[in-house]
Amino acid sequence: MILLELVQSGPEHVILQAPAPQQQECGQSILAPDNSSAFLNNYPPSLQPWNGQFGFMALTLPTDNKDRNKWCYSQVRQKLYVCPNVAVPVNVMLTDWNCNASIYITPVYKDSRYRIEPVRRCYNCKIGQSQVHAEHIVQVEGEGCQYMFVNDRYFVSTPLHPPPPGDVTSTLLVKLMCLTSCVGGPNRRPFCLVFTLRCNLTGNEIGRQVLDVKCCKCPSRDLLHEEKTSTGQHGKSAAESEKLSQVQTLASTISVGQKRKKPTSNIKLEPATGNRYENVPVPVEFVSKVKAYVNALVGEQNLKQNHRAMLPFPDH
Repeated sequence: MILLELVQSGPEHVILQAPAPQQQECGQSILAPDNSSAFLNNYPPSLQPWNGQFGFMALTLPTDNKDRNKWCYSQVRQKLYVCPNVAVPVNVMLTDWNCNASIYITPVYKDSRYRIEPVRRCYNCKIGQSQVHAEHIVQVEGEGCQYMFVNDRYFVSTPLHPPPPGDVTSTLLVKLMCLTSCVGGPNRRPFCLVFTLRCNLTGNEIGRQVLDVKCCKCPSRDLLHEEKTSTGQHGKSAAESEKLSQVQTLASTISVGQKRKKPTSNIKLEPATGNRYENVPVPVEFVSKVKAYVNALVGEQNLKQNHRAMLPFPDH
C-alpha cells in the first residue's frame, strides 16, 4: 500500500510525491506541515454534484443485477442498498479522459448536524478484519488504491483508468464494510459516498459526484420499504401516485363472493332448483348496468314463456 506525502513547491501549488519505501507508515495522515493542503479546502466535502471541466458525469450502476439479496439500486430514490463486504460495480463516465487525475471516495453524513463528523467503522466490524486498512468503512477492490485520512476523516483514492476499447465507462468495485445501523459506527445516521475527481499534480478538485447508500442485511426488503414510504422529491410522481390510489380504491370496492349457505334439511327443493343463483363479484361502478342487463334477460325469458304473441319477432 502506497501512501502520499504533500510537498509544497510554491505559494499556490501542492505536489503529491511518493515517499521512499523505508518511510512508509500505515495510516499516515496526508496533512502538510503548514495545513495548507488542497485536500482541506472543502472539508467536510460538498454534497453538490459538479461535472467540472472534464465532464465528470453522473455515476451509474447496472440495472440487470440478478442477485438482489446482495445489492440493488433504486431508480425511484436514486440510492444503493448493499450488504457488508460486497463489491458493487460503480461506472464512472467522463467526456474527456485525457486528465492526470484520481478518484477519491469519502463517506459523509447527509444530515447537517453530523456533516462535520467523520464516518467511522464500529469496533465489532473492524476488529474481525486483519487488513491494515480495517479502519476504512469504504474500500475498493483493485490495484493502486491508497487508504488515507485527513483530520480523522478516512477516504480511499484509486487511479483513474480510461475505459476499455468499445466501452464508455470505467468501473470501480466499491465495498462498504459496516452496517448503517452499527452502534459505534454510523449508528443509523444516513450517509453517502462523495466521489471526488482530483488532479494528481496539484491536488485540486476538478469534479464531484454523490452516491446515496445504505448498508443493510436485506437490501431488497429495505428498497421496497423505502420506495413505498418515500415522499417528496425522492418519491413517485404525482401521476403514478394518483394511478396507484385509483387501483387501490377499485380493489377495495370489489366484493368477494360469499359462500352459499346450504339449505336446511326441513326444506325440500324441486329438482334442478338448488343451483339457480350464483354470486359473482362485480365492481361497484358496474352494479347498476349488470342489474339492468339481468332484468332485460329475465323479462325476455318471461315473454317467451307466457306472452310469446307479444314479441314483434318471435323466435321459431
